[in-house]
Amino acid sequence: MRAALLFLIVSLFLAGCSTAPKIQHYPKQAGPSKQQYPHSKGMKIQSYAASLLGIPYKYGGITPRTGFDCSGLTMYVHKQNGITIPRVARDQFKQGKLIARQALRSGDLVFFETYRKGASHVGIYIGDNQFIHSPNKNKNVRISNLSNSYYRQRYLGARRYW
Repeated sequence: MRAALLFLIVSLFLAGCSTAPKIQHYPKQAGPSKQQYPHSKGMKIQSYAASLLGIPYKYGGITPRTGFDCSGLTMYVHKQNGITIPRVARDQFKQGKLIARQALRSGDLVFFETYRKGASHVGIYIGDNQFIHSPNKNKNVRISNLSNSYYRQRYLGARRYW
């Protein structure tokens, strides 16, 4: 027993005298530049909007807790990404950078003329001719297609805020 204890003490002593393993330092790699991924802000907007799928429609709603109307959804998603935009669809359509339909990118806002003249509905474009929106009191936040006959006939234009 004494021999085992002596062996343990000597082993610990010798281990304390050994050198530490050499740590290899590699040069820090730079992350992607904005030139490499110029649409990253739009992708963040798209991703955040996708996280809200299924939230109920609520007229005047501006938070996930209360629910969203269409422009409340777009305003909230942009705000969570550090971008302030107007509250209602008609005002959102008056600002931002005008985007041609063939130039749409994820995160752009798409506008429709639904129940009155001018922009009365808005959604967030997510690519592949699809957009996320809060359509009406009978539906939750969802993905729809711009090719759908209802939206195709009512498409008004697009704006970019990022």
